[in-house]
Amino acid sequence: MSKQAIAVDSPIFRGADGKSIFEKFGYSAAVRAGDFIYVAGQIGLNPDGSLPDSDETQFRNAFDRLDLILKEAGSSLDDTVELVSYHVGLQKEGHLAGFVKVKTDYIAAPHPTWTILGIDSLARPGLVIEIKAVAYAPAR
Repeated sequence: MSKQAIAVDSPIFRGADGKSIFEKFGYSAAVRAGDFIYVAGQIGLNPDGSLPDSDETQFRNAFDRLDLILKEAGSSLDDTVELVSYHVGLQKEGHLAGFVKVKTDYIAAPHPTWTILGIDSLARPGLVIEIKAVAYAPAR
């Protein structure tokens, strides 16, 4: 089995220095291994790198980033077979229900498996969500 790194050239993944987050920290946005695409965890920053005011906006931004990477890999959210979401404030009133509402806007049936984890923090203060995924997309 071969493995192929998926690079995404989008300004939303670049810092002020012009380098992508992937270059800066030495990892791939996604990796295709056989017929599966493994996408690195995506956070909910705004496209300009600022922190959104609401959890819902962070949720949507994370799904938008995930979708962008999957499309670059020749796939889509419809091909997702596994989701893992990391939540800061999971027990906060309305947090999980709000996430499920947004997830429903992005992920259609048949639904992928889903693991939900409550954590203390993410890489940047104020972030409340990180989502990673695996998609099935036979190589063409």
